[in-house]
Amino acid sequence: MTVEILYKNNGSKKTSSNLVLFVDEKFNINGLKKHILNNEFLYISDLLKTSDLKKDLLFFEINSKKTIFLVSIKKDLKTSDIESLGAKFHGYIDYDKTNNYFVNSDTVNSKIENFVGYFLHGIKLKSYEFNIYKSKKIKVIFL
Repeated sequence: MTVEILYKNNGSKKTSSNLVLFVDEKFNINGLKKHILNNEFLYISDLLKTSDLKKDLLFFEINSKKTIFLVSIKKDLKTSDIESLGAKFHGYIDYDKTNNYFVNSDTVNSKIENFVGYFLHGIKLKSYEFNIYKSKKIKVIFL
């Protein structure tokens, strides 16, 4: 799957599409109230009570058109760890039929400058395919 990254400045407008939000390592979502709807906030906070909080990434299907991804930012991350988070995220979306994901950089609470840039770079690295060296598959039908 080829990944195309578009940079937009839409402010804190709540979106009805797939959303990627960043939280602390304990998945504290109190800072996300201004980025998601109230019923989504309550739904996610309820599901977090039974979720495995040791994971780096959790996703919650709000409805058939919207999924919210929560990316956990651990303390003392290196840039390679951030790129690995992006690669893990790519693993979740690689076979998904939807193709629009909004990464909200306002939710990043990290001391690392250009955190979202490293995250997106990890997605791009994971999405690279060596198609130039692959032979074309030919479909043969015998009658």
